[in-house]
Amino acid sequence: MTTLKELKKLFFSLKIRRKKSERNNNTTTIHLHGSNGFYIGLKLILWRKRRRVFSFISAISGCLLLLLLSSVYFPPPTANNLFLPRHSSVRHVVKGREALEYNFEAMFQVPASGGNLGRDLWSWSQSTFYYGCSNASKTFQTADIKTLPDRYLLIATSGGLNQQRRGIIDAVVAAYILNATLVIPRLDQQSYWKDTSCFAEIFDVNWFISYLSRDVEIIKELPPKGGKAWIPRTIRVPRKCDPTCYETRVLPVLNRTQAVELTKFDYRLSNRLDTELQKLRCRVNYHALRFTDPILKMGKLLVERMKMKAKHFIALHLRFEPDMLAFSGCYYGGGDKERAELGAIRKRWKTLHASNPEKVRRNGKCPLTPEEVGLMLRALGFGSDVHVYVASGDVYGGEESLAPLKGLFPNFHSKQTIATKEELAQFSSFSGRMAALDYIVCDETDVFVANNNGNMARMLAGRRRYFGHKPAIRPNAKKLYKLFLGRNNMTWEEFSSRVRTYQIGFMGEPNEMKPGKGEFHENPDSCLCQAKGIETFEEKNRKDAVKMSDEYQSIEDPDWIDVDYLYKIEEFMSD
Repeated sequence: MTTLKELKKLFFSLKIRRKKSERNNNTTTIHLHGSNGFYIGLKLILWRKRRRVFSFISAISGCLLLLLLSSVYFPPPTANNLFLPRHSSVRHVVKGREALEYNFEAMFQVPASGGNLGRDLWSWSQSTFYYGCSNASKTFQTADIKTLPDRYLLIATSGGLNQQRRGIIDAVVAAYILNATLVIPRLDQQSYWKDTSCFAEIFDVNWFISYLSRDVEIIKELPPKGGKAWIPRTIRVPRKCDPTCYETRVLPVLNRTQAVELTKFDYRLSNRLDTELQKLRCRVNYHALRFTDPILKMGKLLVERMKMKAKHFIALHLRFEPDMLAFSGCYYGGGDKERAELGAIRKRWKTLHASNPEKVRRNGKCPLTPEEVGLMLRALGFGSDVHVYVASGDVYGGEESLAPLKGLFPNFHSKQTIATKEELAQFSSFSGRMAALDYIVCDETDVFVANNNGNMARMLAGRRRYFGHKPAIRPNAKKLYKLFLGRNNMTWEEFSSRVRTYQIGFMGEPNEMKPGKGEFHENPDSCLCQAKGIETFEEKNRKDAVKMSDEYQSIEDPDWIDVDYLYKIEEFMSD
């Protein structure tokens, strides 16, 4: 059958021939009439073909128009919140936020089970091949040789418990660098937390002095001078001051005055030091700093009660308190009420510039919401039967904010639920002592989960590496942010698979971070040793995973809080 295209070609050919014939006048009238008749016939055939095509196009257009009208007047069921649990019909993520209806008929739901991922959720198979090693070498000078007489270093720490812990650790190292006797550091009693506790009320001061006696000479108070009390010279060293910096800035003053107090002592010592000084940091952090007996006793009681409830449990440092959200400049959808409440708190830090909440969250510097933390844990394989201990202050939004997390993990515990008010009475008025209890539980748990990369998260991540590489999970917030935005457009299987991929390098596994990578208290590589000659098949297979981890770490800000903020704001700490 002749196609429409072929007929068009024939029609065009005859048209050209006709015009040529007319110009040359070489054809007869009979021939011309014959050509005209044939020409008219072809036009009739083409007209019929075009009519059929036009009818077909009209039919298709009509169908499309009907579909458009039906979508306008009969919209499909909502596709929002496909991953929310079925136990409730309405939720408020943050107090004051508009209610979001659950879609009970949605195809995709969060499974109650974490699934079978083919691995142990509670430990790493390679962890037994690594151990903490912080003993001084034979070349390390001891305190009796190194310490000079009449040279005293005093320290005034800054921030909350774990930021002050950093300051205490670095104070010992600074005293060693300066050949000075260290006076027990003075804790911060003026910052946001208003905790009046002194060093001896949180840490075992006698143990601290005794354990470090070979490294640095330490005394409880500055001795009188000429039978009278004397006031030391106060100075402040720059951030990340290295040993040469201390010898240049502090030592001349110390030689003249014999006693110097370093104020606002946080982040005042370089992250990178030689191996012997890093090992000294580890001896202070992991061995010398021990909590007082009342804190240890209560902390161990909390751990025992959690272990009575389940063989394994998760400790979650939720860090979703109002001060954290205000400082970060993040926004969680609570409307004008949230902006007003957090904005008022944010004004306490006068040097903070106006924030761009979308940019801050996009860069991975916002804590996940309690619901997002729960979804991440479920995707990593933790089912609804897992017991969760939450180390947190007053969560912004209260029970309404916690509801989605409790829906995913109903076995939900805290200090207040597993201990009586009477048991907590001696600690409850002191934020530092309450934080110490949480620190103990988070250290002893099978799996520790941090919702930011602040001081407590880093301290515990490093400690858990040092004492057996116990799992310590930190959200890859920069990657997860994009995933949470698009979660309603994918299946649960795809969502959970991506979570597991993005979390490579953020789980606390052995060899997860290269030596020298990140902050030392999080990755104390100088104090981690590996059994000689041990390299298993599984460890070889992890090389690609480590490479992927390094890629994520290189684009991820090493701290969820912008470092410039920490340098400008002296009174804030991210415990």
